[in-house]
Parts: sequence; structure tokens; C-alpha cells
Amino acid sequence: MGVSLDLRKAFMSRQLGDITAIYSWVNDERALVLVPTFRNGAPWYVVLESAAFKYDDPAYLARQCATACDVLGMEPSKANWVRVASIINEGLPDLIRMPSAPPAEYMRGSMGHMQLRVDGQTVAGEEIRLEKEGASYG
Repeated sequence: MGVSLDLRKAFMSRQLGDITAIYSWVNDERALVLVPTFRNGAPWYVVLESAAFKYDDPAYLARQCATACDVLGMEPSKANWVRVASIINEGLPDLIRMPSAPPAEYMRGSMGHMQLRVDGQTVAGEEIRLEKEGASYG
């Protein structure tokens, strides 16, 4: 199953030299996606939130950094392993703090305006907007 990322819809991204760390959602789960910055079409390395706790173990982190370097097409040197480990380790707090789902997208325009009034005075109001529905498979 393919996955595509739209950087306009990502929560945030950071370019860290030749690696870009993208904080987004993959299969409705928060994810830290490492992408080679200057090589289009190269594979990505994804850290899902459900597996983030495993990266607290130094042995697991070391093994996964070697795998990440291989996936990203980087030279498997200790310097690159440490660099990838730093990106993952420093990115985990941001991964946990990001929203659990992307913000809702709305159709262009509005269907009207609603107001809450008390004794004839407007207390609150907002536009009536329709939320875009994503693809559903069933």
C-alpha cells in the first residue's frame, strides 16, 4: 500500500542537512517521517507513534539507525548513525505533542452565518461551513 505526504498538510517539517524530518499522520497515526532532502523518489524511514517507546532502548535505537541509514541511502558510518539517532531522539517529544489528527478541511465558501443572541444582542457568531469528506472504503 502506497503512502503520500502533502507537506502543506503536515503538522511541521524541519530540514536537518540532507535529511528532512516531517511530522505528519500515516494511516491515521502520528508519525515522524525521515526523507532524503536532495534525492527525489528515495525511500523514507517512518517512526510511528505506536512504536516510539521502543526508541528509548539504546540497543534498539542503534539497530534502527543502521536500518534507517540503509533505507535512506546513506553511508552506514557511525557518524551517520549518531546523526539519525539524534534526529529521532530529539524529535520524539514533538511527535508526542502534535495533534492526534490533522485539522479538519472545509469546503470553500460558507452556507451562511449563525448568531447567538441574548435579549436582542449578538453574543457569538460563526460561519456555517461544510467539512470535506475524505475517501471512504467499505
